[in-house]
Amino acid sequence: MLDAAEALFARNGYHGTSMRDVAEATDTRIALVTYHFGTKDVLFNKVIERRASYMAHQRILALDAARTRAGDNPVPLEDLITGYVYPFVERSSHGGQGWKNYSLLISRVSNSPDWAKFISDHYDPIARQFVAEFRRSLPTIPEEDIYHAFSFMVGAMVALVSEPGRVESLSLRKFKSTNLEQAFKCMLPFLAGGFRALVDRS
Repeated sequence: MLDAAEALFARNGYHGTSMRDVAEATDTRIALVTYHFGTKDVLFNKVIERRASYMAHQRILALDAARTRAGDNPVPLEDLITGYVYPFVERSSHGGQGWKNYSLLISRVSNSPDWAKFISDHYDPIARQFVAEFRRSLPTIPEEDIYHAFSFMVGAMVALVSEPGRVESLSLRKFKSTNLEQAFKCMLPFLAGGFRALVDRS
């Protein structure tokens, strides 16, 4: 049921998906969907939560490894960016259709005021740990700028994994946006350069 609901929410949005749609997609009775989840809000939360939990675990593993490598020194910017962004890129690339659906769903809700608290509850605890390390790595940058830069990074990540087709359109089909691994290799120095440029600005 969660896979079917995820695909429907990704394609049609929250308001465009009903519990009846989920029941029809899974060839079950709507009463069974309601029995397991109660309301559409609960179902939606479960859809977001199951992959958010996995993503949080992967990111904290990456952050812990980066801290260990750095020892007493600040964690390099590239390691922080990779630790937060790459787990999502990797799953979107190699996690099958379910992760592609989830990526599209996150791109739908991540900038929606209606879901700000919802996304915050699932993603902010780990994000704050990364922000703290960015502050340690860039101590001369105003704290507010770090938060803005982190938000820009998240926005770029969401745009990448949602595969909107802008690269294809702009390049007249010469290049593809579906090779997320290759795109990340371009994104990493771009984002690191953006963070470093704030040092000169400060």
